Amino acid sequence: MKFPVDDDTLAAWSSLLGLTEEQRVSTLTEIEKTLHVGYDHRPAALEDFSFEELVADMGVDELALMFLVTGLRQTGHPEAAEAVEVRAAVAQLQVCREAD
Repeated sequence: MKFPVDDDTLAAWSSLLGLTEEQRVSTLTEIEKTLHVGYDHRPAALEDFSFEELVADMGVDELALMFLVTGLRQTGHPEAAEAVEVRAAVAQLQVCREAD
């Protein structure tokens, strides 16, 4: 899968999290699996789009958040990963509320 960042960025993120090469690969594999689950359950309005088309416009911020959460789990910090997910959800809700 093509991610919206280069290898140097992925290497830097991996280094910040202290991921081994095996953990980095596993993190990226888990992200791709997660995206495929979303694709498999996409709304009918998106049925004509391929997986590649739908993930092509993935933002760097989205990938960074997924990499952080998955990487934290890979390094044995599931509580920290959950805390990041909760904060991200709250932030998204605030953005939606401000848009109304």
